[in-house]
Amino acid sequence: MARREPGQASGGLVTSGRIDVHAHYVPAELQASVPAAPIFRGFATWDPRAALEMMDRQGIATAVLSMVLWTAMFAAADDTAAARRVARASNEAAADAIRSHPGRFGGFARLPLPDVDAALAEIDYALGTLRLDGVVLLTNHDGVYLGDSRLDPVLDELNRRKAVVFLHPTLPACVERTSLGYAPSLIEFVFDTTRAVTHLVLSGTLERCPDLQLIVPHAGGTIPFLADRISLLAARFVPGTATHAPAGVKAYLRLLYYELAISTNQHAVASVLQLVGPERLLYGSDWPALEEADVQHLIQVLSSNPLLRPDEQARIERQNALELFPRLQPGAAAR
Repeated sequence: MARREPGQASGGLVTSGRIDVHAHYVPAELQASVPAAPIFRGFATWDPRAALEMMDRQGIATAVLSMVLWTAMFAAADDTAAARRVARASNEAAADAIRSHPGRFGGFARLPLPDVDAALAEIDYALGTLRLDGVVLLTNHDGVYLGDSRLDPVLDELNRRKAVVFLHPTLPACVERTSLGYAPSLIEFVFDTTRAVTHLVLSGTLERCPDLQLIVPHAGGTIPFLADRISLLAARFVPGTATHAPAGVKAYLRLLYYELAISTNQHAVASVLQLVGPERLLYGSDWPALEEADVQHLIQVLSSNPLLRPDEQARIERQNALELFPRLQPGAAAR
């Protein structure tokens, strides 16, 4: 693919090109601890220069960074102090990338969950002091799923701030058995996304937190396909559904945003379009978990998807994200 330079306006804002809401990184100080497995190779060598070179080649103007590797890679799973250090290092690295390359990067703050008090403190620092663009939450934190009442203070605070929240899948507690020996990203990630979103609805969290702006990855996992099943069976068999989700399960699912990483094909797009309109879809690359050749291929699949008109393509690739992240809009005040 020919090199495509995004348009640059005064003050560093970018005026054209894709906005990637599913872009990963690892701070340099943590990279030596990243496992050598193929899926982590890009994380272990991430740096802003390489990211910008890839972005320019693929017509990506801005990447909103998220650090999603679990703390157990860097310290003992129960080391709460280490979880705070990993979160702080990640958030400061994202802020440094944004300052060094205005308009080219955004950042989702990492939180040291399931430590709620530490997470609340990090929200204040990352969104207040560093002024990151939102928060990334894993589908579960040490087996505690979003929607669990133990995490209510965190979701309530993010709702108070009207925060953009990027949901990212992680390993379920039973992964050793359910993955059948395959890489968890093959199928387990989309199922864990479905678990978390379902619990957010049926626990009443989304009813209680209407100002959360939640982005669900990978075209919603299996949520679009299962939405009617979840709605019907919850009404029959889940006590409290009428109270916790009084608008109906699908009404809450339709308020969410869905990004299309590894999900740009007709089957995935057709399913999510039957749940929400194109104004709720966003572009995501999943680089560097995916190699650049995969990113390029998936962009081509999206660009040639016959289900989407050119104006809908433009909404998905850029305009919808500008509405979520007003800082990136031309004419916005400098950071």
